[in-house]
Amino acid sequence: MDTKDLRAFLRVYEEKSVNKAAKQLFITPQGLSRVIHNLETDLDTELFTRTPGGMLPTDSGVYLYENSRTLLQELDALETGIRRFRNRGSRMEIGFSCGVLNVFPLQKLEAYKKRCPAITIQWEEASNQDVLDKVLKRELDVGFVIGQVGSRELWVKELFRIQLSVLVYEGHPLYGRESLSVQDLQGEPLISLNEKFSCYHSLVERCRDFGFAPDIVVKTMEGQLIYRFCKEKIGLGIVVDIHRDEIKQDGLRMIGLSDSLPWKISIVVREERKEEKGILELVRGIV
Repeated sequence: MDTKDLRAFLRVYEEKSVNKAAKQLFITPQGLSRVIHNLETDLDTELFTRTPGGMLPTDSGVYLYENSRTLLQELDALETGIRRFRNRGSRMEIGFSCGVLNVFPLQKLEAYKKRCPAITIQWEEASNQDVLDKVLKRELDVGFVIGQVGSRELWVKELFRIQLSVLVYEGHPLYGRESLSVQDLQGEPLISLNEKFSCYHSLVERCRDFGFAPDIVVKTMEGQLIYRFCKEKIGLGIVVDIHRDEIKQDGLRMIGLSDSLPWKISIVVREERKEEKGILELVRGIV
């Protein structure tokens, strides 16, 4: 069974039409019909029922579709992995956890490119767990992540840490405080970044340590929205003190959360790769 034939079968299945699938695959409907017929012959089963309304999958067709999708995804992953081994030394794929780019100096990547012009850099932003998983699976060469890293398969170097802070609007009972405890947040409506961000999980975990669940009334992907909603007195904002200079609105105070879990950034690579020339040079240039 050829993988090209499987991909053609998937397209017919999804489009429910040989003609529509053939246009997308840039082959004739007759040629695509032969592909499907050959598949049915090889598998000794009918995959579709031909009707005036389109190609309706049989039970065998449904089974093949559900399982061949996973198979083809795994084959694609294998091919991508082999290409990465082949491109080592000439390509560096980097992942940034959501939030890291707020403080990471991208000019250091530019400096690295000048020092190592033979290496092409590609980077992406993803959730903290996605970056960790991709480094472990060798889908990324290097990751910049937030929070604790527990895997023994990863070499970890901390780059930066800071405590969480609370945005408090003028008129709130906590506005005049010099510092706050997690306990002070109990019963307060809170505004936070969403589950894609490490600080959300740190907040929830620390509140549970104090015996309560935080009342998060707004979860957002945009840090600046926390300032806006706090200004509108929707709740107290949970933030990392990296935007203090950007607060240009009267009536807001940023107060340190003394017993919060630290917001820290670390660089992670697979343990066996930490001495590779390209990665070593990147780490030296950043640390």
